[in-house]
Amino acid sequence: MNGLSDVDFRDYYENKHAPLASSLLTLEGYERNYVNSKLNPLYSSLGSISIFQYQSMQSLEVVGKEMSSSAGDKLRKDELEFMDVSKNYHVLTESDQLTKKEFKKKIFYPLKNYEDLNLLDAYDGLEKISDNLLIEPNEIISISEYGITQGISLEILETLISEHPRAIIASCVN
Repeated sequence: MNGLSDVDFRDYYENKHAPLASSLLTLEGYERNYVNSKLNPLYSSLGSISIFQYQSMQSLEVVGKEMSSSAGDKLRKDELEFMDVSKNYHVLTESDQLTKKEFKKKIFYPLKNYEDLNLLDAYDGLEKISDNLLIEPNEIISISEYGITQGISLEILETLISEHPRAIIASCVN
Protein backbone atom coordinates (compact mmCIF):
# COMPACT_ATOMS: atom_id res chain seq x y z
CA MET A 1 0.00 0.00 0.00
CA ASN A 2 2.96 2.27 -0.55
CA GLY A 3 3.39 3.03 3.17
CA LEU A 4 -0.12 4.46 3.63
CA SER A 5 -2.36 3.57 6.55
CA ASP A 6 -5.59 1.69 5.78
CA VAL A 7 -7.52 4.94 6.30
CA ASP A 8 -5.27 7.02 4.03
CA PHE A 9 -5.28 4.33 1.32
CA ARG A 10 -9.09 4.21 1.34
CA ASP A 11 -9.37 8.00 1.37
CA TYR A 12 -7.11 8.37 -1.67
CA TYR A 13 -8.82 5.54 -3.55
CA GLU A 14 -12.35 6.82 -2.91
CA ASN A 15 -11.73 10.54 -3.34
CA LYS A 16 -9.16 10.60 -6.13
CA HIS A 17 -8.57 7.29 -7.93
CA ALA A 18 -12.12 5.87 -8.18
CA PRO A 19 -13.58 9.15 -9.53
CA LEU A 20 -10.71 9.36 -12.03
CA ALA A 21 -11.27 5.77 -13.19
CA SER A 22 -15.02 6.35 -13.49
CA SER A 23 -14.43 9.48 -15.59
CA LEU A 24 -11.97 7.79 -17.98
CA LEU A 25 -13.31 4.25 -18.43
CA THR A 26 -16.58 2.68 -19.53
CA LEU A 27 -17.34 0.77 -16.32
CA GLU A 28 -20.48 -1.31 -16.06
CA GLY A 29 -19.87 -2.20 -12.42
CA TYR A 30 -17.10 -0.99 -10.12
CA GLU A 31 -16.85 -2.00 -6.48
CA ARG A 32 -14.03 -1.48 -4.00
CA ASN A 33 -13.55 -3.77 -1.00
CA TYR A 34 -11.07 -2.48 1.56
CA VAL A 35 -9.00 -4.97 3.51
CA ASN A 36 -8.38 -4.19 7.17
CA SER A 37 -4.71 -5.06 7.68
CA LYS A 38 -5.21 -5.80 11.40
CA LEU A 39 -8.04 -8.29 10.77
CA ASN A 40 -6.20 -9.89 7.85
CA PRO A 41 -2.55 -10.45 8.84
CA LEU A 42 -1.94 -12.78 5.88
CA TYR A 43 -3.05 -9.99 3.56
CA SER A 44 -1.80 -6.91 5.43
CA SER A 45 -0.40 -5.30 2.26
CA LEU A 46 -3.40 -6.09 0.04
CA GLY A 47 -5.20 -2.75 0.45
CA SER A 48 -8.28 -3.57 -1.59
CA ILE A 49 -10.06 -6.02 -3.80
CA SER A 50 -11.62 -4.15 -6.70
CA ILE A 51 -14.39 -5.81 -8.65
CA PHE A 52 -15.10 -4.76 -12.22
CA GLN A 53 -18.22 -6.33 -13.66
CA TYR A 54 -18.88 -6.68 -17.38
CA GLN A 55 -21.94 -8.04 -19.12
CA SER A 56 -19.91 -9.45 -22.00
CA MET A 57 -16.39 -10.03 -23.26
CA GLN A 58 -17.00 -7.20 -25.76
CA SER A 59 -17.52 -4.80 -22.83
CA LEU A 60 -14.24 -5.97 -21.32
CA GLU A 61 -12.51 -5.41 -24.67
CA VAL A 62 -13.76 -1.79 -24.72
CA VAL A 63 -12.09 -1.16 -21.35
CA GLY A 64 -8.95 -2.92 -22.60
CA LYS A 65 -8.77 -0.44 -25.50
CA GLU A 66 -9.35 2.47 -23.12
CA MET A 67 -6.53 1.20 -20.88
CA SER A 68 -4.25 1.11 -23.95
CA SER A 69 -4.88 4.81 -24.55
CA SER A 70 -3.86 7.98 -22.70
CA ALA A 71 -6.70 7.27 -20.23
CA GLY A 72 -4.88 4.14 -19.13
CA ASP A 73 -1.63 6.12 -18.84
CA LYS A 74 -3.36 8.59 -16.49
CA LEU A 75 -4.72 5.79 -14.31
CA ARG A 76 -1.40 3.97 -14.11
CA LYS A 77 0.36 7.21 -13.15
CA ASP A 78 -2.21 7.85 -10.42
CA GLU A 79 -1.81 4.30 -9.06
CA LEU A 80 1.83 5.12 -8.30
CA GLU A 81 0.60 7.76 -5.85
CA PHE A 82 -0.97 5.28 -3.44
CA MET A 83 -0.32 1.67 -4.50
CA ASP A 84 2.65 -0.64 -4.57
CA VAL A 85 1.93 -1.43 -8.21
CA SER A 86 4.42 -4.31 -8.26
CA LYS A 87 2.03 -6.22 -5.98
CA ASN A 88 -1.10 -5.61 -8.11
CA TYR A 89 -2.62 -8.59 -9.83
CA HIS A 90 -5.91 -9.45 -11.44
CA VAL A 91 -7.97 -12.53 -12.03
CA LEU A 92 -10.73 -13.01 -14.56
CA THR A 93 -13.70 -14.91 -13.21
CA GLU A 94 -17.04 -16.13 -14.41
CA SER A 95 -19.62 -15.49 -11.78
CA ASP A 96 -23.28 -16.15 -11.22
CA GLN A 97 -24.64 -13.68 -8.69
CA LEU A 98 -26.63 -15.65 -6.13
CA THR A 99 -28.08 -12.50 -4.54
CA LYS A 100 -28.55 -8.89 -5.57
CA LYS A 101 -28.26 -7.65 -1.99
CA GLU A 102 -25.52 -5.17 -1.22
CA PHE A 103 -23.35 -5.73 1.83
CA LYS A 104 -21.22 -3.29 3.81
CA LYS A 105 -18.85 -6.10 4.85
CA LYS A 106 -17.73 -9.14 2.88
CA ILE A 107 -15.52 -12.18 3.07
CA PHE A 108 -13.46 -13.31 0.10
CA TYR A 109 -12.11 -16.83 0.33
CA PRO A 110 -9.51 -18.07 -2.19
CA LEU A 111 -9.97 -21.79 -2.83
CA LYS A 112 -7.69 -24.43 -4.28
CA ASN A 113 -10.26 -27.25 -4.61
CA TYR A 114 -13.75 -27.46 -6.07
CA GLU A 115 -14.77 -29.56 -3.06
CA ASP A 116 -14.33 -26.48 -0.85
CA LEU A 117 -16.68 -24.18 -2.80
CA ASN A 118 -19.29 -24.30 -0.04
CA LEU A 119 -16.89 -24.43 2.89
CA LEU A 120 -18.18 -21.25 4.56
CA ASP A 121 -21.87 -21.93 3.89
CA ALA A 122 -22.29 -23.51 7.34
CA TYR A 123 -21.55 -20.25 9.19
CA ASP A 124 -24.64 -18.39 10.40
CA GLY A 125 -24.58 -14.74 9.41
CA LEU A 126 -22.98 -15.20 5.97
CA GLU A 127 -24.79 -15.09 2.65
CA LYS A 128 -23.01 -16.39 -0.43
CA ILE A 129 -22.81 -13.86 -3.24
CA SER A 130 -20.82 -15.84 -5.82
CA ASP A 131 -18.27 -18.60 -6.34
CA ASN A 132 -16.17 -16.42 -8.69
CA LEU A 133 -14.64 -19.29 -10.64
CA LEU A 134 -11.35 -18.33 -12.26
CA ILE A 135 -11.39 -18.56 -16.06
CA GLU A 136 -7.71 -19.51 -16.01
CA PRO A 137 -7.17 -21.33 -12.71
CA ASN A 138 -3.65 -21.57 -11.38
CA GLU A 139 -2.93 -22.13 -7.69
CA ILE A 140 -6.52 -21.15 -6.87
CA ILE A 141 -9.70 -22.11 -8.71
CA SER A 142 -12.15 -19.71 -7.10
CA ILE A 143 -12.51 -16.73 -4.83
CA SER A 144 -15.80 -17.36 -3.09
CA GLU A 145 -17.55 -14.16 -2.03
CA TYR A 146 -19.85 -13.88 0.97
CA GLY A 147 -21.81 -11.00 2.41
CA ILE A 148 -21.62 -10.57 6.17
CA THR A 149 -25.13 -9.99 7.49
CA GLN A 150 -26.06 -7.96 10.53
CA GLY A 151 -27.10 -11.22 12.16
CA ILE A 152 -23.55 -12.54 12.52
CA SER A 153 -22.19 -12.76 16.03
CA LEU A 154 -18.70 -11.73 17.02
CA GLU A 155 -18.13 -15.28 18.27
CA ILE A 156 -18.97 -16.77 14.87
CA LEU A 157 -16.72 -14.27 13.10
CA GLU A 158 -13.83 -14.99 15.47
CA THR A 159 -14.32 -18.75 14.97
CA LEU A 160 -14.37 -18.32 11.19
CA ILE A 161 -11.15 -16.28 11.24
CA SER A 162 -9.48 -18.84 13.48
CA GLU A 163 -10.58 -21.85 11.40
CA HIS A 164 -10.00 -20.18 8.00
CA PRO A 165 -7.06 -17.76 8.20
CA ARG A 166 -7.05 -17.38 4.38
CA ALA A 167 -10.48 -15.71 4.54
CA ILE A 168 -10.24 -12.01 3.69
CA ILE A 169 -12.57 -9.67 5.56
CA ALA A 170 -13.28 -6.41 3.77
CA SER A 171 -15.57 -3.40 3.91
CA CYS A 172 -17.38 -2.67 0.67
CA VAL A 173 -18.06 0.49 -1.34
CA ASN A 174 -20.31 0.22 -4.43
